[in-house]
Amino acid sequence: MSNMDEIFDAAFVGAPGDKILLPLMGYPSERDAIFIALVAAEYFGSDLHILHIVSKNSNAERYFKEQINWLQEKAERLKVKVNINIKDSLFNIHLHQVILNEIKTINPNLTFMMSRRKGLFQRFRGSIAERVARASPTSVVIIRSPIKDWTTYGDHLEPRRIIVPIGTDSPCELLATQLAIALANAGKTQDAEIILLHVIVIPETVPIDTTNDEMLVEQELKFIKQAGKFSTLLLFPMKSKVIVGRDIGRSVSQYVNKVHADMVVMGVPYLPRKFSGLYGTDTNEIYHKSKCPVAMVFRKKS
Repeated sequence: MSNMDEIFDAAFVGAPGDKILLPLMGYPSERDAIFIALVAAEYFGSDLHILHIVSKNSNAERYFKEQINWLQEKAERLKVKVNINIKDSLFNIHLHQVILNEIKTINPNLTFMMSRRKGLFQRFRGSIAERVARASPTSVVIIRSPIKDWTTYGDHLEPRRIIVPIGTDSPCELLATQLAIALANAGKTQDAEIILLHVIVIPETVPIDTTNDEMLVEQELKFIKQAGKFSTLLLFPMKSKVIVGRDIGRSVSQYVNKVHADMVVMGVPYLPRKFSGLYGTDTNEIYHKSKCPVAMVFRKKS
């Protein structure tokens, strides 16, 4: 078995009868997470488990009921089994711990978490989604939506152009590509464009010359070959794009905004940080600077 075959086998996280967990609090910024979790459940053939903790916020409860009605109607058409667990709010236990207890109880293959832009305290201590991703024994997808609570209403996400940053052969990046394919095949977005994006990093002390550098050409050809394997193994035609920049985070976010991408899906190696959140510098740059929703896949072995 080749190295790519081993990575390909390791990247799969779902099969018929497996579970995907989606905790929902009842905010409009969860709308993208609802759509992505639903299409992932349909793609992997998994059951979708909803965890809702009752809030005293009447707007949140009303919006949750509206979204659950939409989800159940959509799930019925997609033949996705949905289980809903509604719990009363608990004053003696933190929200992230309630979610971790649910993960321990149902043992999902994937957990989808919504995350909003972080303030200074959250950047230092980490958001609820980051705490769940850090402590969960199984894989977690964190989705940052640009939707602002109670100010934006509208349709669910319908990405036409999806960017998947690719660095090295790894199960987390292949899983991110699978999730992008699920989105590309969903609803009105069928046959959406997926671009596998690779950044060749040039140090600040070295001038950028993309015309005469054999090393750049060699790296580009290597990535194009890798992208071709992804398309072949996953049975979905994808475009490849190589860009040159000073660092990955800034280069990816600038490209994403330049081409007006509708979605970024990226595989992120898990780093067990205690402080400074969960993300490295490049991931944090893409997270904050991209104008479209960003899904970050933290791949863990069960």
